[in-house]
This record gives sequence, structure tokens and C-alpha cells, in this order.
Amino acid sequence: IVFSGIAPLAEPAFAGAWTQPASKSQSITTVSREENAFGETWRADDLGEYGMGGGWNFNLKIENETQVFDQTHNRTGFRAGFQKSFALGDRSSFSVIASYLGGESLDGPDCDSEGVETRAAIGASYPVLGREAFVNVEAGFKSRGETCQHEVYEITAGIDVAPRLSLIAKAWSEDGEFGQSTKAETTLLYDWDDTLAIGMGWREEVSGDFEEQGWVVSAWRRF
Repeated sequence: IVFSGIAPLAEPAFAGAWTQPASKSQSITTVSREENAFGETWRADDLGEYGMGGGWNFNLKIENETQVFDQTHNRTGFRAGFQKSFALGDRSSFSVIASYLGGESLDGPDCDSEGVETRAAIGASYPVLGREAFVNVEAGFKSRGETCQHEVYEITAGIDVAPRLSLIAKAWSEDGEFGQSTKAETTLLYDWDDTLAIGMGWREEVSGDFEEQGWVVSAWRRF
């Protein structure tokens, strides 16, 4: 997503404002089924991160949207870019991300297929009542031509609730010429082992401009 996302809290905090260690990588695959005023929509996202060392990351996200009610609007797009992080003490980080947007736009039929996106993120992890917790805040701007430009805002927070079990809450908003959308998502994440975590959650549109809600399943893999 978020999307970018946040790794299980039992491990060092990755993604968001953090980058992967050199030669290490992480993949976050998310599948969601959502219902809205037009019917049923399936979405699949695959975010990959590769640590290049020196606080640098290469990021690739592939997105697919399948609308059961109208197959002509099915789309697949991608985002590829680089991220540079700067440590702010032992448990905080600031980073900047620049990405190229390609493939088909999921932002709507009036948006161009190609574009650019820039983001800035700041995150911190800390103990709360003896449990590990984190918060990550991002702001960005993406443009697919002069007629399709969006401001992007995102906040994610999480806490260990039991051994190998974490609760993550996320909210993000996009505001542009064709409307505004704000979604909230809550995920319960189980850290299966040192390389795999499985999550299940609920996502819902909360802007009031339209209705959309559904289940989300995710798999977090570390290499």
C-alpha cells in the first residue's frame, strides 16, 4: 500500500519509512474482494522491495483490478521506483521515494497510462506497555497527465498483541480532480516463521462519497 505496508513487528521494522538491508528483499501480496454500488470488485497487489545498501531500496508494485460487473474496465498497472532512507536515531527513519507509473491506470478511465509519483515518509517504533508498536506517516503526489493528479496521504500504526500476532490499522486518502476517496483497513497478522507471515483484515470506504467494503488477505514473505 500499502502498500506500501509494514512487516511483522517481531522483526525490525521494514517498509514505510524503512528500507531493506543490503541484498535482502520482501514481498507483500494482497488480495481483496470488495462490494460497492456497482457490484463486486477483486483486487490483487504484489509489492516487492530489494535492499541495495546505504539506505537505498528498489520497489516494484504490480496492481490488478477485476470488476465482475463490467469486464471492459479490468486493469493492470505497475509502480517502479527507488527509495532512500535516513536514520533519525535508533528507532526512527525518514525516507523519500520517486516512482514511475506504467501499465493501465487504476485511477480511472480518464487517466493516462504513464505517470510519476513522489512520496515522503516518516516512521518510528517504540514500546507500549511492554509491547512493540510502530507508527508510519506518508504524504505524496502522483500525476498521470494534466487531467489526473492526486494528493496521497497515509497513516499506519500497529502493535504486538500476542507472541507472533500483530494488529495493524491503516487509513489512506487520495484527493484529485475526479473526486476524493478515504479508506480504512484493519489487519490481524500472524508471523508464521522467520520468512512468512499471513494476514486477514477488513477494508472500508469512509469518505462518505460512495460505499465500498470487503475482506483482505495478505502474505508477507522475506528473502
